[in-house]
Amino acid sequence: MGRSILDEDHIHPAIREKVAAHHADIVREVQEAISESAVVVVGMAMNPFPRKARRLLDAAHVPCDTSGTGVTCRKWRRRNALKMWTGWPTFRWCS
Repeated sequence: MGRSILDEDHIHPAIREKVAAHHADIVREVQEAISESAVVVVGMAMNPFPRKARRLLDAAHVPCDTSGTGVTCRKWRRRNALKMWTGWPTFRWCS
């Protein structure tokens, strides 16, 4: 079952740019990491799930980028920009 995402045609033209620009720096940071690495772990440093993902990836000898972990996701508004970009209300990692 696919996830429901509001398509751009249903976003009022007056706010499209605001939505697109909402903390765009963090979205670009993650996009850049994804373009450079096959697996990117994104999450808050205090969240045990990104740490667990990193341990499992290390155990499987899967190289991954965790450069943003704990730094890019501390503030909820910045995390919200990633949630809007991905279309998921919560996320553990991007690959």
